[in-house]
Amino acid sequence: MRRLSLTLLAGLMLAGQTAWSRVTLPAHFTSNMVLQQQSTLIIHGTATPGSQVTLVTGWDKKGVTARASATDGKFTLTLTTPKGSLKPYRMTFSDGEETTLDNVLVGEVWLGSGQSNMEMPLKGWGKVLNYEQEIAHAQYPQIRLLQVKKRTSLRPLEQVEVNMGGWQECSPQYVENFSALCYFYALRLWEELKVPVGVIDDDWGGTPAEAWTRAEALQHVTGFEEQAREILRSNYNEAAVKAYYESLPQDRKPHIRDFNNGKHATVLYNAMIHPLIEFPIRGVIWYQGCDNVGRAAQHQALFQTLITDWRKCWKNPSMPFYFVQLANYLQPKDVQPDSQWALLRESQADALCLPHTGMVTNIDLGDANDIHPKTKREVGRRLAAIALHETYGKKKTAFTAPVYERYTVEPDGIHIHFATPQGSEPMVVEDNLPGFTLAGADRKWRVARAKVISGNEVLVSCEGVDFPIAARYGWADNPTCTLRTASGLHVAPFRTDRW
Repeated sequence: MRRLSLTLLAGLMLAGQTAWSRVTLPAHFTSNMVLQQQSTLIIHGTATPGSQVTLVTGWDKKGVTARASATDGKFTLTLTTPKGSLKPYRMTFSDGEETTLDNVLVGEVWLGSGQSNMEMPLKGWGKVLNYEQEIAHAQYPQIRLLQVKKRTSLRPLEQVEVNMGGWQECSPQYVENFSALCYFYALRLWEELKVPVGVIDDDWGGTPAEAWTRAEALQHVTGFEEQAREILRSNYNEAAVKAYYESLPQDRKPHIRDFNNGKHATVLYNAMIHPLIEFPIRGVIWYQGCDNVGRAAQHQALFQTLITDWRKCWKNPSMPFYFVQLANYLQPKDVQPDSQWALLRESQADALCLPHTGMVTNIDLGDANDIHPKTKREVGRRLAAIALHETYGKKKTAFTAPVYERYTVEPDGIHIHFATPQGSEPMVVEDNLPGFTLAGADRKWRVARAKVISGNEVLVSCEGVDFPIAARYGWADNPTCTLRTASGLHVAPFRTDRW
């Protein structure tokens, strides 16, 4: 009996060692992936405890090595990726037994995040414009797709979970349930750059910006200080945080207290972003904001905090962060000075004060009856235009309309003056522009007449307002806006006042 027990124990130990003997990698390291070109790649994994782990790549036959921990088998490998090319590579890991990743490309990698307008698939519940034709033509093996699985966590996690079995070549089979905006963005980059493009679909519909922000940053944002500090003080202990919530008077309890709810502060950053911060990316594209409508003043600071902190997490202070302003939505009104959607759009535009940011204006692409506009190809084109000009140096690519700069009050009305930054085009000259309102000293807003009098100046006037003091453009939930350039880039909504 004693001999049988020892034999059984030895067998179990051998089985455990065998199960551990093969190199195991994070879920986002798979065959078919794209690696960011000319970057430092850090790979964490597990192998046979105490073993020597080697990695040989198709671009570096010498390889790199690391020693797996004698206790838990964890190891870290660091290597440099080459310049992007169309050549597929193999990556072979070994701790005595080989694990191989095939068909790996090196090129440009972008992370797409936000809520439902980023998540919206080509088919599925989204059904973008001409989706059947778009899907049928989506055969681009140099574009690679990775979709992060929806998940929450109060504590920052080490690994993401992924759908589709990991990275996949872009094909009709895989693209139909993938983020339409990520796909159209990647397609435009591929068409212009002719290097492999990888896009990471990492989003969750109906979620607020605070869910995508880590506690260390959120503790500095008004309205979240106590909650974030308690999360940190408890060392992410769920029971302790729940007890803290229960101890608060009703008027101070967070609105969302369920850690499994994707709206809870920090939980999406922890589960869906944090595990990726050592995976090199070129930049981020972002489409979110609907869930923060009604809290524009808070969102102004929150959004800029998120951008700055993500750059800190990726250790790249100049990481491009390009975002989409909310589209027009709900029933049109000519005069709506208290529009919460207009305020949220303004809070988004305020983030342009940060370097290496860019904003897509799509105030012309919305739908009064659908919060998810179907025109994702055009949004992707506009997003890619920013990246092509700002990140990739394609200076002939226009990416913005003129930007509101200042106004002067003259006898014939208010003259709105626009800046024309590099990458902008002149406005189309036309009369009878909709979308403008004017107010005098009584602060009552009225529908105004407006016309473009030059490529960067608009005259606004209104009968009954003899002494105008302020003007607004596109200031409503669903304004009618036609102030644009010849290539269809629209001027973003703005106001000259801060009432």
